[in-house]
Amino acid sequence: MQKVWKKDSKNLLKINSLVFAVFLIGISIVVALLVMIFVRTPPSYYEYTGFTLGTYCRIVVSSKKGSKNLAEIIFNELDRVYKKFDPNNPSSVVSKINSSDDWIDLDEESFVLIDAAMKFSQITEGAFDPALGNLIKLWGFDRIAEKVPTKVPSQSEIDEILKHCGVVRVELDSRTRRIKLNDGVKLDLGGIAKGYALDRAYQIAKEIDPKCTGFIEAGGDIRILGPKFGSRPWVIGVRDPRKSDSAIGYLYLTEGAVATSGDYERYFIVDGVRYHHIFDPKTGYPSRGAQSVTVIARDATTADVLSTAGFVKAQEWEYVVLEYPRLGGSVLLVDGDGTIHRSPSFSVYERPR
Repeated sequence: MQKVWKKDSKNLLKINSLVFAVFLIGISIVVALLVMIFVRTPPSYYEYTGFTLGTYCRIVVSSKKGSKNLAEIIFNELDRVYKKFDPNNPSSVVSKINSSDDWIDLDEESFVLIDAAMKFSQITEGAFDPALGNLIKLWGFDRIAEKVPTKVPSQSEIDEILKHCGVVRVELDSRTRRIKLNDGVKLDLGGIAKGYALDRAYQIAKEIDPKCTGFIEAGGDIRILGPKFGSRPWVIGVRDPRKSDSAIGYLYLTEGAVATSGDYERYFIVDGVRYHHIFDPKTGYPSRGAQSVTVIARDATTADVLSTAGFVKAQEWEYVVLEYPRLGGSVLLVDGDGTIHRSPSFSVYERPR
């Protein structure tokens, strides 16, 4: 009996050891599953850079449909819009319109963009004007890739060119979807096309992968694709208009868009006066009263337009920071003296959420 008991006890020890091992393996599997569920590996981001829209563009995107492929699709859409509405491209829609003094038929996309530009001109009381092509050319700011101009036009030249500028000389027929330019006026959609391109790229990206995240940046204008790692805000610096390597503040965005218009982007100085590329349609001279205007909006088109219009109306900064939120944009305005003015709603984006 003694020998039998010893044999059984050894078998029991083996069984207990096996049960314990199985138990440990089970616990390990459960822990691994919990880690996979609650501590997910954050998505990796693919970064793509290229030159279009007259500036360097940066695309940062994460997508289960293929981040690299989606980034290339986004860039191609930006480039498509740029080429279609670039007034310096002989085959563009804008060039076709500008070279005619008769009615021109428009495709749906072109009509919608030009119609939006004219409506924005109306609601901004003319501060945004998409028909300043002749004025921009007079000052030498029409070709972005070329050297910055250095000559100030005479007053008589400006007075004469203003007779051939302005949306009041543009006819747009919504029934027939046609446009006609009068008095030699020329379109330049530079103040809206970049924002529109960002919104179109956003739309294309979301059609391919509704859950993609990241952002698209074009010359300082940014369209958010989705929160960082699916939940965190992207931190965006607001450039100091007089110190290119410094920021005057930071924004925390998980959606929407931000655009900045500044007198530091394209300018020249004569006799101590800075002449830049953002013009006051009433005077024909570069707008005065601001160093930069930053606008946050739900879409890049609105942000792009209102940053330009806000810059033009900067001398009425109280109106801009209080009224423009009703038009869809929260504003931070740096006036000519460097003083910062902001809409109450803008401060919401300056705090992590």
